[in-house]
Amino acid sequence: MDKSKFELIVRELSREGEAATITPEQEMLDGYRMTSQTDVPEEVFMFRFFGVPCFPRKEVTTVTGIAKSGKTFFTSMVMARGVEDNSNSMLPLVRVGEEKLRVMWYDTEQSRSTTKEIMVSRIGQMIGCSDSFPDDQLFVFNVRAASIQERRELLAVAIDTYKPDIVILDGISDLLSDINDGPRATELMEDLLHLADEHNCNITTIIHLNRTGEKSNLRGWIGSVMLQKSFEVFNCAKVEKTEVLSVEQTISRKWHCTETLYYDIDDKGIPYSTQKPDVQERDGQGKFMSRKTDIIETLNHDYIIEHAERKDNPWEWDLKRLFTDAMGTLPYMGNEQMMKAVMQLSHIKQKQYYFKVLDEAERQGVVIKTFDRYKRVVIMLQPHR
Repeated sequence: MDKSKFELIVRELSREGEAATITPEQEMLDGYRMTSQTDVPEEVFMFRFFGVPCFPRKEVTTVTGIAKSGKTFFTSMVMARGVEDNSNSMLPLVRVGEEKLRVMWYDTEQSRSTTKEIMVSRIGQMIGCSDSFPDDQLFVFNVRAASIQERRELLAVAIDTYKPDIVILDGISDLLSDINDGPRATELMEDLLHLADEHNCNITTIIHLNRTGEKSNLRGWIGSVMLQKSFEVFNCAKVEKTEVLSVEQTISRKWHCTETLYYDIDDKGIPYSTQKPDVQERDGQGKFMSRKTDIIETLNHDYIIEHAERKDNPWEWDLKRLFTDAMGTLPYMGNEQMMKAVMQLSHIKQKQYYFKVLDEAERQGVVIKTFDRYKRVVIMLQPHR
């Protein structure tokens, strides 16, 4: 033990007239202690998204979205960027530094033929390899045929053997027999964090959203643990009635990006940035709204603020009043309870539309999502200072 640490322990444990005794547990605890003089290396980020640092080493990143929302395509872009940072692309996802990264794709979901097609036709196109594929930088494993326990064990072996800078785990649910097994979910996430820290890499996990499509409602207990433990979360979506895909960072412990990437794919399979499509909104019953409509008559006007002077947006929800009335005297509500209360008050009939209203309330700081003592996601009003 370092002499200064030893003296510090002795001084704190000593009492007048009695000798200090240091137990093995106290000695172990001292190894985890941090003081103002503790030397901690700076965080190292491997990419920037709209200029914002992301995908840090020694951490877990989560990518989520409903089925067919572009989760694997987005991580394919990350892999391609790591292997070859193509400066000709207009995408706002760039690698930090000139050194190429060692990338691992650990596919638990798809068939071997699909994995091969994505690897060669999609990632290969994005990195522009015409002669030879960079198998010395991109290490791809398809373990769908392996048992759940084998998948977990082989992941650790693969990381230790090939020393990747970033690992794409597609998807994490296939490392559990039951995604709602709380203890096993927590254990798995702790194992991933340990692997990332021990091997100085980033582990990016992919998980589906529940069918509701709510951005913070990741599937199963493992999804709740990932929200709690991940450094950052990216949400992938497909813009309704278009072929345009989107990616936004919804959670970050440190650097939060407020921009959303909208992208399309050309006939060669190359993604390119585009603008958010002008899609006609739906009303509370799911019907398309006329852009000239002043008020949606089916909704409760008590929670609507009118703006007669605005032609494009003549009304908006009074979100503070709506969610305050829905909450009543309760300190917080679960997702289902809040949805039922808000829809009843507002006369919203469609769940998907409710989730858009909830997202806007969260964006405006009216409500926040947190965890209760059982680690369940709950919604509460944003405290006002």
